[in-house]
Amino acid sequence: MCMLSRTLLAAFLVIGLSLPVATLAAGIPFGGRVATIFYCLNGVIYENIIGPKGGLYIWVPGTLTFAHYQIRPGVNQIGTADVIFPCVVSYHPLYIVWAPRIQIIGTSLAI
Repeated sequence: MCMLSRTLLAAFLVIGLSLPVATLAAGIPFGGRVATIFYCLNGVIYENIIGPKGGLYIWVPGTLTFAHYQIRPGVNQIGTADVIFPCVVSYHPLYIVWAPRIQIIGTSLAI
């Protein structure tokens, strides 16, 4: 195998392996009003967000939370989510719900 083909092969491997990581780093945008929350047994919060870009998301302790730090029903949230993360609902029988993990979030102050 010649030197040029080895270099091209190495370049394609590096690009191919880094593309999925770059795609996940961008995140999925979401936003809306928090309808319900559920405190999971593994220390995360399962949120149901309704609105223009709503859905089911999981807040973890490592999430960058900005503005008023409100994780409760009735507030508006906007942010990005990335990888699928588990929420353990019960241990016996084992019941796990999977949803995108919130990466960065900003919240409003609802009174």
